Amino acid sequence: MIKGVIVEDQANHRDVLRRNLITYCPDVQIVVELVSGEEALRVLPSLAFDILFLDIELGDMNSFDMLQKLPGKDFHIIFITSYDSYAMKAFEVHAVDYLLKPVDGTKLIDAIKRAMSNIFSTERRIGLVSEYSMSKNNHLLITCTNEYKLVDFSEIFYCRSDINYTDIYYLDESGTLIKSTETHNLKYFEEKLKPFGFLRIHQSYLVNKEHVTRIRKNPCEIVLSNNMSLPVSRDRKQDVIDFFNS
Repeated sequence: MIKGVIVEDQANHRDVLRRNLITYCPDVQIVVELVSGEEALRVLPSLAFDILFLDIELGDMNSFDMLQKLPGKDFHIIFITSYDSYAMKAFEVHAVDYLLKPVDGTKLIDAIKRAMSNIFSTERRIGLVSEYSMSKNNHLLITCTNEYKLVDFSEIFYCRSDINYTDIYYLDESGTLIKSTETHNLKYFEEKLKPFGFLRIHQSYLVNKEHVTRIRKNPCEIVLSNNMSLPVSRDRKQDVIDFFNS
């Protein structure tokens, strides 16, 4: 569990951030919410936590002034603010990220992943980051070149095993089938996606039933809506037939 602290002087913004964390980042536990710079200076030195979610203007002082007075900053800072003019200064104090209100859920997840990459060892980090790969809204968080992207389960055609990795094939906004390689084996995705209509048809393939148009008999193959054919293993043939008959 990642421990976080919110320092925000406006109650409505605290409420929004708290709800976003519950929705998108359930492994973040907020240990306390503080409403001013003075309160933060009084309370934070006695707390053990990982991430500080910090507003810029705190009513009684600027957060940068507060940070200068704060001893032993053994935590990571994510600024969440309405002001876009402090970004450079934020990174001068080694902030993990600088998010503008209203905070986008995907960007919040990404910021926490950045913080986690500094908090945990590689082995522990991979385990925790995986918890963010599934959101509560039937989306899969996949890795792109310079960002993470939320892909609706309905847009995923199939998953293919690549030893300890998995290739996810999904439709992008232009209707092009895209491949994303994720650092989990196919069994991991089978367990996560099975409740949403995904079926293991082969040692190497997991398919989304929404994109299956027909089943060929000899050889036994699944045909997808883009006319791509995927093999069905002999020992899974009856399971596939029963699945689509149910």
